[in-house]
Amino acid sequence: MDKKLKKNKQIKKSNIIDIASSLANIKSKNLNEILVLAPSELDYKPKKCKRCFYLEKNHKIGPKDFPPPVFSRFDVVQQAYYKDKNTSDLTKELPSGRIMNKDELPGRVVSETLKDNKGREFILGGRPDIVIKFDKGGYGIIDFKTTKISDDKSENYKHQLEAYAQIFSKPGSTKSKKTPLLNPITHMGILQFDPSDIQSHNNNSCDMRMNISYSSLKRDEKDFFENITKIIDILNNPSIPNFTEDCNFCTFVKQQSNQN
Repeated sequence: MDKKLKKNKQIKKSNIIDIASSLANIKSKNLNEILVLAPSELDYKPKKCKRCFYLEKNHKIGPKDFPPPVFSRFDVVQQAYYKDKNTSDLTKELPSGRIMNKDELPGRVVSETLKDNKGREFILGGRPDIVIKFDKGGYGIIDFKTTKISDDKSENYKHQLEAYAQIFSKPGSTKSKKTPLLNPITHMGILQFDPSDIQSHNNNSCDMRMNISYSSLKRDEKDFFENITKIIDILNNPSIPNFTEDCNFCTFVKQQSNQN
């Protein structure tokens, strides 16, 4: 067959499938497995769209819309700069201490098996940005964000930060390494970096200035476990949640289905 004809062949409407309608043929999660939740998925995803969160966690179906790689590069550069500095240099709101290194922490940290407010088991697991050991005792969990600065930025990541506090307060083990017990967690917060202006440049580089601001957060275990309970309620729902009106992926699927 002529390749050009094959390439230009129109797609039949019958070939457009609603993702949800095909779930019967997709292997669901093993109900005997303990649910594993990443700290980074506890704030934005369940609130943005219950349906997409349900499909991604239970059926591995989702848009896979990862942040642009440049944000990961920002994190690498920021951590490399601050890793050998006293933590009081990060912000005046933090006491003197040092950032814990890779020899002290495994690449991935996990909690022991925890239970939500309804007695359902789950495990937390992830990779924290910065863990601090303070000179006069206690530990801190700080996350770097390249973002528009706001005084209450940490509220947007409160469950992520508390998840890491839970992990280090009630540590578990991966197949290869045990997560250390770090207790008490006395400080949590978001260190914000907001690009401001370019100071100078040459043919190959430029010096960019960033405004920096620290947004602290107090621990709230009650709120955390209430949120976890709501999340597990979503995931244990026997039916797929309804479409969310302001979700781009839901809108795409609905428009696709309307073409049939």
